[in-house]
Amino acid sequence: MIKKNFLFILLIFSLSGCGVIKELTNLSRLQFKLANLDSITLGGININDKRSLRDFSSLDVLKLSTSFVRGNLPLEFNLNVEVKNPNAKNSHLDKSDFRLSSFPWKLFIDGKEAIQGNISSPVNIPSDKSLSYVIVSANIDLVNFIKDKGYEGIIELALSLAQQKDSPTKIELFAKPDVETPIGKINYPEEIKIVSMNYTN
Repeated sequence: MIKKNFLFILLIFSLSGCGVIKELTNLSRLQFKLANLDSITLGGININDKRSLRDFSSLDVLKLSTSFVRGNLPLEFNLNVEVKNPNAKNSHLDKSDFRLSSFPWKLFIDGKEAIQGNISSPVNIPSDKSLSYVIVSANIDLVNFIKDKGYEGIIELALSLAQQKDSPTKIELFAKPDVETPIGKINYPEEIKIVSMNYTN
C-alpha cells in the first residue's frame, strides 16, 4: 500500500521535474525492520541475561514485589529500528541523503498497544551508508498494561521480551515518518508496520 501511495505521489509531481521524481523514488526504497532490544530493565533491575525468577537475587525479588504491590512496575528498553537504504549499494542510482525529522510511533506487544512516542532528535540516513538506526525508547508500566496477569505473568512477559532481544517477534511498531530531503520535507502518506522478520517500505 505504501508503494502504491508513493507511486501516486510520483504521478502528481511528475510535472515538477526529474529532481523531484528522483528524490521520491529514492525515498520509496527505504526499508525498516526491528533489529533488537537493549538496555532492558524491569523495576530498575537489568534483565538482559535473566531467564526466570530463579535468576533474581532475594533483594531483586523483594524490590520487584514491592513495586508490584504499589502498582507501578516499569519495563524500560531501547528498541533499535534498522533503516536500510538500498540506494547506497547501487552505484547506478543517483543517491540522496535523508534525515528523519520526526518518527511518531505506536508500540504493540502481543497485539495490544502499550505506548506511543516519538524520537527525541533527528536521525541522519546518509546516501553512502546502507544501514542506519532509529532508537525507540520505551517505558511501560506493566501493572497497568496487563492488570489481569498478576505478578508472575508480568515477570514472564518481561523475561520473554528479554529472551527475544535479538529477534523481538512479540513487538510490532507502527510509525509515520517525516523525512527531510533535498527537495524539502516529505511526510509518509500513511503509517507503516515494522516487524522483526521482514523489511517494510
